[in-house]
Amino acid sequence: MKTILITVMTFVSVSNARADGFKCEGVNTGVKVQVYNHTNPSEGTRKAAVMIVSDSHVSSPNQTIAEFTDENHTLAYQGYGLFKAKVDLRYLESHKKGENIAGTKLGYLNTISLQVYTKNGQFTYNNASLDSEEITNGTVFDARISYLKRNGELLEEKAVCSRYLKH
Repeated sequence: MKTILITVMTFVSVSNARADGFKCEGVNTGVKVQVYNHTNPSEGTRKAAVMIVSDSHVSSPNQTIAEFTDENHTLAYQGYGLFKAKVDLRYLESHKKGENIAGTKLGYLNTISLQVYTKNGQFTYNNASLDSEEITNGTVFDARISYLKRNGELLEEKAVCSRYLKH
């Protein structure tokens, strides 16, 4: 019985995709943006599942300012390393409109975007080198975080991202 259970568990773990994404930090503000992709192949493993925006100056649990999800239609992967979150204050995960973020308030923002770059330009999952040994857990990328305010003003900052791959 134990052999059957171990075999089933091994098959299930092999058939599931590994978790992956990016852990980023704004150079000027220290705002942290983490993006994780879906792990279920039927949902698309290169499709963003959640974006977590946090700051060490926030007193809430895990210093989280907001979370954006594909499930709520507040997060989308636009391709070429561009992840875009729509600030929708109706959702509990992003309703803290008074929280400070990058020199403004969350409630004043329309979108938060993360653009990840490689040495050769914009990041893409179609890049053959992604599956090579050179891009492993912790590989560092340049990035830019953009905060588009509801009044049309755009705030931007450089960021540094590390690739997250769960083994």
